Amino acid sequence: AEVMAGGGASDPDVTGMALQALAKYQDQPKVKKVTEEALACLSKMQKSNGGFASGETSTLESSAQVVVALAELGISFSDSRFVKNGNSAVDNLLAFYQKGKGFFHTDGSGSNQMATEQGFYGLVAADRAQKGKNSLYRMDDVSAMIPGKTQEPALEASQATAGLPGKNSNVRKQGVTVPDKTFSDISSHKNQNAVEALAAREIINGKVGDKFMPDDTMTRAEFSTIVVKALGLVPKKNDKFSDVASGSWYAPYVGTAYSYGITNGTPEGKFNPGGTITRQEAAVMVTRAAELAGMNMAIDAMTTKDVLSQFTDYITVSDWAKSSMALCYKEGILSQDDMEILPKAAIKRGEIAQMLCDMLKKAELL
Repeated sequence: AEVMAGGGASDPDVTGMALQALAKYQDQPKVKKVTEEALACLSKMQKSNGGFASGETSTLESSAQVVVALAELGISFSDSRFVKNGNSAVDNLLAFYQKGKGFFHTDGSGSNQMATEQGFYGLVAADRAQKGKNSLYRMDDVSAMIPGKTQEPALEASQATAGLPGKNSNVRKQGVTVPDKTFSDISSHKNQNAVEALAAREIINGKVGDKFMPDDTMTRAEFSTIVVKALGLVPKKNDKFSDVASGSWYAPYVGTAYSYGITNGTPEGKFNPGGTITRQEAAVMVTRAAELAGMNMAIDAMTTKDVLSQFTDYITVSDWAKSSMALCYKEGILSQDDMEILPKAAIKRGEIAQMLCDMLKKAELL
């Protein structure tokens, strides 16, 4: 975790650069572990003025690389691990600035081009992070000039075109809007990375205060809402279901989920919005969402039987859900770690986050 330069002592510049490179792979447990160890190392290296030193000398470049690394990882600059004596890494970065001249490499050394370049993009990274924008190395929200058209945000265009070729034209990739979003009760939880990935895109929210409650259940209305958000569909209510009040917060999401064929109601024209969603119901809805996202979710009867028969309780799966359950296991959207499917058991909030996160990754929307 302590990255070294040239075989010498651990170095904050190189450690910061390594963390920037690893930032996009935090869904991998080994990478996450090494990242946490490296962050702990950097925290110990930080000086009382908020800066960092290569060897015995505090430099602008050291602070700049750590600032960019924190921004890429979605870690707040006010995180207690990286504030010493009231000074953050950004505070130290600004201390190297000479008005009208740029940044200097070391205290009193005079400004130079390399220091100014790194100081500048370090501040850009900090500014983007504090404004909730995509990070420095994921700047797909800057404007781009398209030949023959007026200038328009590249993010909107990339959200519309991202994903698989066969996706519904209304499906949109969701960008990171809350980069350091987490919850107090998901640390070390098996679904932590999935929950944080969706929360960072405001696809899923907490339940009470700063708690996500990953092992609680979810209602059909809540599930419809996060599926619609995950696909970037524009919510629009309708009067299809007699038990979905027009003024309820979930009416637009239930209406949209129904309009796109993600969910169905009962023959009596009801939706049962407050009902707890089961594992097999979740599998059916996620499968339909995957089809909208352009995934090929066709499966034949023989493959369905082969996939489900490895579980001890496969015969308890309802006929209308068998193909969807099999597809979710086949595509890795549901984990095959357990010996039971438990199709009619209530699915947990953390499991739902994992299902949607895995589906979005396969659909190239995350």
